[in-house]
Amino acid sequence: MPAKSLSGLTLRAETVELRARLEEVEETLRAIRSGEVDTLVVESGAGPQVYTLQGLDAETNRFRGQILAQVSDAVIAVDREGRITYLNAAAERLYGLVASRVLGQSLSTIYSSQWLHPKDEAVAAAALSERGEWRGENVHVTNDGRKLKVESGVTVMREISGRSTGMLAVIRDVTERKQHEDQVAVSEIRYRRLFETAHDGIILLDPGTRKIIDANPFMTKMLGYRRHDLIGKELFEIGLLEDEDASREMFRKLTNTNQVRYENLPLESQGGRHQEVEVVANLYDENGHSVIQCNIRDITERKRSEEHVKLLMAEVNHRAKNLLAVVQAVAHQTAKHGDPATFSERLCDRIAALAVGQDLLVKNQWHGVDVLDLVEAQLSHFRDLIGSRVLIDGPVARLTAAAAQGIGMALHELATNAAKYGALSTPEGRVHIAWTVTAGAAPRFSMSWREEGGPKVIVPTRRGFGQMVIGRMAEAAIQGIADITFREEGLLWILSAATENALVVTGGEAWMSGNMTRLDGPHRARILIVEDEPMLAFTLEELLIEAGFEIAGVAGRLETALALIESGVCDAAIIDANLAGVSASPAATALTARGLPFLVLSGYLPSQQHSAFSAALCLQKPCRPDDLIRSLRSILPAS
Repeated sequence: MPAKSLSGLTLRAETVELRARLEEVEETLRAIRSGEVDTLVVESGAGPQVYTLQGLDAETNRFRGQILAQVSDAVIAVDREGRITYLNAAAERLYGLVASRVLGQSLSTIYSSQWLHPKDEAVAAAALSERGEWRGENVHVTNDGRKLKVESGVTVMREISGRSTGMLAVIRDVTERKQHEDQVAVSEIRYRRLFETAHDGIILLDPGTRKIIDANPFMTKMLGYRRHDLIGKELFEIGLLEDEDASREMFRKLTNTNQVRYENLPLESQGGRHQEVEVVANLYDENGHSVIQCNIRDITERKRSEEHVKLLMAEVNHRAKNLLAVVQAVAHQTAKHGDPATFSERLCDRIAALAVGQDLLVKNQWHGVDVLDLVEAQLSHFRDLIGSRVLIDGPVARLTAAAAQGIGMALHELATNAAKYGALSTPEGRVHIAWTVTAGAAPRFSMSWREEGGPKVIVPTRRGFGQMVIGRMAEAAIQGIADITFREEGLLWILSAATENALVVTGGEAWMSGNMTRLDGPHRARILIVEDEPMLAFTLEELLIEAGFEIAGVAGRLETALALIESGVCDAAIIDANLAGVSASPAATALTARGLPFLVLSGYLPSQQHSAFSAALCLQKPCRPDDLIRSLRSILPAS
């Protein structure tokens, strides 16, 4: 194409562009003259230049700007291309910038938006397009990385003709408020979770009416009510307090102290279940309104456990003192009947034998001891001989606690004698230990110790403590008969009794001796001994006889004691408060009814004993023999 033609086309194009620019300038001048424009942004090589225009409405625009400057919410205006045309002072503070540096810039130079839900942005755009306004929440991320939770109200600005000229946004920072609301919501969720899942009953009450306004599920379960049945009731109406007066008194205390605590309140459910509860009530403010919260804890099991511990401690104390009393009796008998030169050795051996039996009883929780275990334990010093020179034979059988103690002591004495003077004192001697349990209408337990192959046996000329242990004490332990034969070829000891008196067949552990010892001559006070420890009973019997008393009888179980009291054979009694786990209080009541004095000799403290013993003189095991005799004489009527 010729150069001349090309030049003409270029001139025409430039003319069209110049006319378009002139039209824009004329439109801008028209807008300025009509007061539609307050600020003019001019692009140049040095960047956008901002000019504030003064016109006929300058004073009005200045007043309008002053008002917007005082607004606490951020106000931002943009034109149709999204360029910033106005920011107030609050916007500068919120986003940390200066207005003059961002006017004419894109809105993205101030912040970027993060929407709370995926569809929120599209919903906002549709609202602006259709209705010309949008209200909602989102997050503004500032240039310095801060995340602001904001509430925004955006309005499309239009000319009189309706053509859009941009948008105006009013933005409120709600970050702190949202954090507080979130904290409140979390707190409410946590409280509600605790309220719903707590294993304590919780009741909320209106202080003005004293009526229940809410109750948690555990409370409804504890009482057997449905929640709506509890609402509107007072505490006394659900059995928590005795009556309306008690309810008023509780609220009066709450008003004065803001907290009330009750322990061991009885509570009965609708189904009749009795409970012990602990109640803690607090008065507090809830958004300007007073509310009472009652926490009700079921302490039935705790109280039962506490009582059980008390009972166990009392039983441990009782048994410990009983054991000490037995040791005291062993020491007394060893010193009385033994050789002073060997007293310490014999006493230590006998205490060790007691300890062996005690270990077995504790191991079996005082529910008896297997015969084989008892034999092997008492003959532990000869364990290498068991099966060769010590032969053991017998069925599985369990001795009662009293039988185990008496037979255990007897086995110890028999083994000690065999090692010193009998079959086990020579290499050739042997011991046969056997026991049998016969069936039938009157089943019996029998146990034997038979020696052979040892030195020739010489019949003893005096009865020592050892013979008493294998004789009368063993008999008393099982209410049986002990037969001791001093054969030349070796000692033979046979102990037999009714099965129910020696073995655990029905859970009983009692022994009894209904024998009555009467002395010739003038009448002396007849004393009934009620004691379930054979060693103690035997020692008491000896002490009383030596002190000049007559023994009316010895009872190791309640039935025997009551029978002897009923027969009228005694003038007074010495009673152990507990007979193999059974209270001896009926015996005390029977004695009191007959006007007979009695002395309580027990391992239990007076506060732990039945009220039937309260009027009697009480001595603690172990006690000195002279204290016992003096106390007994003090309760007897003057002769």
